[in-house]
Amino acid sequence: MSYVPKHSPKTCGRTAGSLVDISGLPGKATPVPSAAVLGVQAVDLNGDSAQLLHFDKGLQKWIAATFSGRTIAIDGQHVKPVTSEAVANYDARLGGQLDFVLGPKSDYDLSGQEITAALATKGYALVKLIVAEEDAAAMLDVAKRLDDDQQFSRLAIEFERGYLGDDGNAKTLHIGLDAPDTPDYIKQSPLKTMDNNFGQMCSMLSKYSEEHLGFEVYSRTEMLLRMPLADHEEDKFPPADIDDGDAEGFMHLMYRRKLTVLQFVGPSDGALKLLPLKEGDEELELRAEPHTMLLMLNSRWEYSYTPSGESLALQTFMLTEPAIYCLEDEIQGNIEHLTGQSTGPPAPPGEQVTIEAMYCRYGMQADGRFQFWQGAAKASTDGLTEIPVSRWDHGPYFDPESSFGGSYTRHGCFGIEGVDLFDCKFFEISPMEAKGMDPCQRQVMEVSYMALLEGGYDKRSLQREAQHIGHFVGIDKDDWMCMSAAGMLDLGGAHGAAAAANAITSNRFSYSMNLKGASMTIDTACSSSLVCTHVSKLHLRFKDFEPMPASVVNGLNLMLYPGPFVGCCAAGMLSHEGRCFTFNSTADGYARGELCGALTFKLKQFNPQTGSICCLAGSQSNQDGRSASLTAPNGPAQEKCIKAVLRECKLTPTEVDCIECHGTGTALGDPIEVGSFKKVMSATPRKEPLVITSSKSNIAHAEGGAGLAGFFKCCLQVSNCEGAANVHLKVRNPHLDMEGFPCQILSESLALREDAAYAGVSSFGFGGTNAHAEAWGKNIMNSRGCMVSDPIKLFERKLAKAPPAEITMNGDDVRDWETTGLDPAGEIGDRYMIELDEDGVATWEKVDEELVDWGDDFFIQGTFNNWDAEAMERSDSLLGLWVAEIVLGSTGVEHFQIMADNDDEKVYCPERPNCASKVAQVQGPKTAPKEKSWVIRGAPGDKFKIEFFQQEKKRSILWMKI
Repeated sequence: MSYVPKHSPKTCGRTAGSLVDISGLPGKATPVPSAAVLGVQAVDLNGDSAQLLHFDKGLQKWIAATFSGRTIAIDGQHVKPVTSEAVANYDARLGGQLDFVLGPKSDYDLSGQEITAALATKGYALVKLIVAEEDAAAMLDVAKRLDDDQQFSRLAIEFERGYLGDDGNAKTLHIGLDAPDTPDYIKQSPLKTMDNNFGQMCSMLSKYSEEHLGFEVYSRTEMLLRMPLADHEEDKFPPADIDDGDAEGFMHLMYRRKLTVLQFVGPSDGALKLLPLKEGDEELELRAEPHTMLLMLNSRWEYSYTPSGESLALQTFMLTEPAIYCLEDEIQGNIEHLTGQSTGPPAPPGEQVTIEAMYCRYGMQADGRFQFWQGAAKASTDGLTEIPVSRWDHGPYFDPESSFGGSYTRHGCFGIEGVDLFDCKFFEISPMEAKGMDPCQRQVMEVSYMALLEGGYDKRSLQREAQHIGHFVGIDKDDWMCMSAAGMLDLGGAHGAAAAANAITSNRFSYSMNLKGASMTIDTACSSSLVCTHVSKLHLRFKDFEPMPASVVNGLNLMLYPGPFVGCCAAGMLSHEGRCFTFNSTADGYARGELCGALTFKLKQFNPQTGSICCLAGSQSNQDGRSASLTAPNGPAQEKCIKAVLRECKLTPTEVDCIECHGTGTALGDPIEVGSFKKVMSATPRKEPLVITSSKSNIAHAEGGAGLAGFFKCCLQVSNCEGAANVHLKVRNPHLDMEGFPCQILSESLALREDAAYAGVSSFGFGGTNAHAEAWGKNIMNSRGCMVSDPIKLFERKLAKAPPAEITMNGDDVRDWETTGLDPAGEIGDRYMIELDEDGVATWEKVDEELVDWGDDFFIQGTFNNWDAEAMERSDSLLGLWVAEIVLGSTGVEHFQIMADNDDEKVYCPERPNCASKVAQVQGPKTAPKEKSWVIRGAPGDKFKIEFFQQEKKRSILWMKI
C-alpha cells in the first residue's frame, strides 16, 4: 500500500478561489494558451495579486487571474496567501475603502454576507472585480460601435440626477441582454457576462438584505451603459422630452430603488463622491478605478461621479417589490362610466316602470326566458309541428282542398307540453275542483306565480301579509268554454260556474296569492295582452289612494280542440303551409300558436344590481274607429298610437333601434303595418337602419297572448342589445313599401349599435283595438355589456386603462415631486380613495387613518350563532387582542366574521369568500356580505380559540384548536 500525501508539492495546499500574492518569478509571467492566441503578452507580475482559478495538470501550473485582469499560468511555489499590504495597495488608490475582491472563483455565499455587512455598516461597499484585459477591451469596442451607430442618447434633464447622480451628465443606453431585438454582437460580448454578474449580485444580496438591510431585493433594472459627453457633443445629444407617463414611471422607480450598483469599466478612472443623506455622516471621496464596483444604499447616500476622460460605466438599480393595491368591494357612482363604451340612448325620463321578472312557456320547448332567447336569437328555431294526437286526432278534420268545410292546415305551435297537468296542492285547490278547471286558469296560476316569485314575492309571505299587487290577463278566446257549450265537457257541480269563466282566469290567481290589487281579464282580440300591459302601467302610476307596489301581466292562448281551426280556415285566415311567412313573398295567412308568459312590473328606477331587467318606457292603446271595415287594419290609427308612445318616452324615431312587428304573415296586414311605422320612423334622419323582427315566425301567432309575447321578446332584445332573426324569410313581400326607408328585416341575429337600446312592439286586434309599447334596457346579459360584469372588475379594468397621473416636478429631486396617482412612498395598509371621472382620469387621495373608526369593542358572528353578534373578550396581557371560542356544529364547518361596536357597517372580513387562510389580508371596517367570511373545518364538537388583533391599520386573525 502506498501513501498519498494530502497536498502535492505542485499545488502547495492552495485551492481554487484563493487570493494569493505573486513573488519570486524569475522573469515575465506566461499567458495561458488561449490568451496567447489573442495576443496577450507576457509581463512581469512580481508584487501583483491574483485569484487561483484551477490547477492545470498538463502544465503542472496554476491558472490564475490577476487583480490587473491578466490570466496567467504560474508555478505554485511563486504564490502565497494574499497579504493585507496587497489589498492596502489598492485601498490607497481607491480612497482606502475597498471592501471585497470578487473574481470568477469567489464564494458567492460568503461574498453576499460580506458585502451586505458592509452595506449595513457604512451604507456602501466598494468591490474590486477581476476582469480580463481582453474582456474590458471588447466591452469598450462594443460601446464605441453602439456610439458610432447613434444608439446612445441623453436622458431628460429631470431624470439625470436620479440615474446619473448629482450634477450627472452623460450619454446613456439601456440594454436588455435577453431581449429578442438585441443584436448578437452585444449578446456575444462580455457585456452579457457583466449583465449576468449584476443578476448574480442581486441573488447574492437577496439572501441577506431583508434581515440586515430591512428590505427584500425583488428585481433589478436593465443594464445601463453610460459614457461622458465630450465638449463638442452637447448639441448632438439634446435632452429627451417626457410626458406624464414617463414621469410617473420614473417617480415610482426612484422610490423602489434601494441599491445603486455602478461598475467602472474604464479605460479612464474618475472621482467619486458620496453625499450623505443621514444627518451626522460626512462626505466621502473615492476613486472610480477601472474594474471596481460601487454598491450604495440610496437611503444613505447620493453620489457624484466625474470621469477623468473617456470612460464606460455599467449601472443597474436593485428594486423592492412594486406597490400593489387591493380594491375593496365598495364602488360608488355611475357604473356606466367604467366601460369606456358608448352608453346608447338614455333611460326613459322621470319615474320608471321596470320589468323585474320574466317567465314563459313558449314554443320551441322554451321553459323560461333564457331558453326562449336561445331558441329565437341563437338557434333561429321554428317551433311549429303537426297537431299532436295528445290534443286531438286531426285526421277527420284535415281538408286540404276545402271540399267539406274542414281545416286546410294541420300545423300549429303547441308550446306547452302537459297542458293537462297542474300542481293543485301547491295552490290549495282540491283535486275535484282542479279536475274541471280551465287549463288556461292552470297555466296562468303556474306561470304568473313564477314571475311573481322572481319579482320578490312568495306564497308564504303573501299569506301572512297581503300585498296590493295587480294581476292582468290578456286572452281572446277560451276553448274550454266552447267545449263545455258544445257538450264535450261536463262542468256541472259546485265548481262548474268558475271552471270556465274568463274573469276567473285572472281572479283565481289573485285569490290564491292573497293579492289585493286590481285583477282583470282583458279581451281585445290579438292585442289583448299588450293592452293589459298598458292598463297595468296606468294602475302602477295612479298612486292617489292605494298605490300598487307591483303588477303581474299574463298573456296566453291555448289550443284545446279543432273548432277554431275550422272556423279560421272558413274565413281564409290561416296559412295553407302551416307557417307564419312574415314579410316573405309567400305570406298567405297566419299559423296558430299557444303559449303562456308573464312579467312582473314595479314602479322604481332601473338598477340591474337590484334585479331590474329593463324598462317599460312607454305604452298606448287606441281604436281604428270607422275604417274600411270592422276587421280591416287602419294605418293612420296605428301611426297615431306609435307617435303617442314616442311622445310619452320623449324619444325621436332615430333613437328607436328595433321594431318587433305584429307580423302575422297576412298579405294585407304586413304591408299596412310596415307602412304605418315607416311614416313614423322616417320623420327624423337615421345613420343606422331600423332593425325589424317578428317572433311569430318562430312561435306562430298566439292571438290573445301575442302582444305580450312580442313585448317579452323586446325586453330580451334590449337587455342583450341584440336583434333576433326572423325565419322563413327568403324573398321579401313585394307589397312592402320600404323604398327610401333605412331598415333591415333580419334573417340572422344582429348586435345593436350601442350599449343600450329601445325596442318597440305593436299589436292589433282584428276588431280595431291597437296597442304599442316601447322597452328600454342596457346590455346586462352578455360580455359586450357594461352592466354584466362585476363592478370591481370593471373598475379595475378602467383603472388599468387610466391615463398617467399628473406629476408636478418640483425641481430635480424626485422626493419633492407631487402626484395625483398612487403615492410611490405608500406603505402596506395605507388606504386610498380613487376617483375615476367620465374621461377615465384617476385621482388617488390617501385616506386619513385618523378619521377611520376602527371600533372600540369587538364581536364575533357566524353560522355557529345564526349570525347574532357575541361579545369577544379583551386580552389583559396584549393591547389590541380580542379572544372568543366557538364549537363546531354537526357539519364540522363554521363561518365567522368580526364586527366592531356591534355595527354591521364595521365588519372585518377576509378579502375573498369562504377563506380558510389565516394569513389572508384582513379587510374592514366596512359593510360586507356573509359570504366574505373565514371558515374553520374540523370534527363536530371541536372547540377553537379565535384571536383577533387590531391596532389601527394593523390587523390579524388566528384560530387554534383547544
